[in-house]
Amino acid sequence: MRGIIVTVLSKSPEKAREIAGSIAKLEDKNKVEIYYRKLSPDLLLSLLVPTDYPDSILNAVSTATLSDVIIFYGDEPLNSFDGELLLLMGMLEKKSIIIGGDERIKKLASSAGVKNALFVDSPHEIRFEDLAVDKNAGFIYIDRVFPVRGVGTVMLGYAKTSIRAHDKFVSLPAKKEIEIKSIQVLDVDFEEVGYGTRVGLAIKGEEYERLKETYSLVRGNLTEKIEGKIVKLPWSVDLKNGNEYHILQRRLLFYWNS
Repeated sequence: MRGIIVTVLSKSPEKAREIAGSIAKLEDKNKVEIYYRKLSPDLLLSLLVPTDYPDSILNAVSTATLSDVIIFYGDEPLNSFDGELLLLMGMLEKKSIIIGGDERIKKLASSAGVKNALFVDSPHEIRFEDLAVDKNAGFIYIDRVFPVRGVGTVMLGYAKTSIRAHDKFVSLPAKKEIEIKSIQVLDVDFEEVGYGTRVGLAIKGEEYERLKETYSLVRGNLTEKIEGKIVKLPWSVDLKNGNEYHILQRRLLFYWNS
């Protein structure tokens, strides 16, 4: 089993829901809604809709960062929120699909750095099977951790690498080595899953309290220090001590308190 992760962005949460619902079935209703569709027996499409945008941009940023493909609905009249989402797409450099719009949308997307976007009139024109990727980012994104009686600690998230039962990872932020006891996808057991799959993981012999803050499981050695150059966008305010800044490095998002 492998998967494709897609985020649907729009300044209108209702329109984003409408697009996602026309493609797949709603299975998880929260601040980020998740829609699933089996494209084939071994290919699962996950559509993510951040429903708290434009009130908050954080979930839109995190879901778009996680995804392999971004769908943007460019409805008129355009406003600053459309520009903000297009800038996000341009910075992430993901595969982009823009639904609707005219030459104005194309020019705006190009000026925001969105390259080689596919423009369609309807979501039904999208062939998701052609968008599948085969990567190994070396981690599992975790968005939920909870205890299950008789099972132990269970984590839900997205595989950004292949996973086998009994594989070992390091949990963040606890930096504790854990072992995957079993894997489920849509309530079906699997011995192995591939990149992009929405997974439920049972963790072997570890207490929930130690792992409840987990946001990622990573392979290999941890890097405690990151060196690089910070480039401030021209419209950003000057950096000041005591403020929180979001630093974007290609497809990874970091949070930094000065």
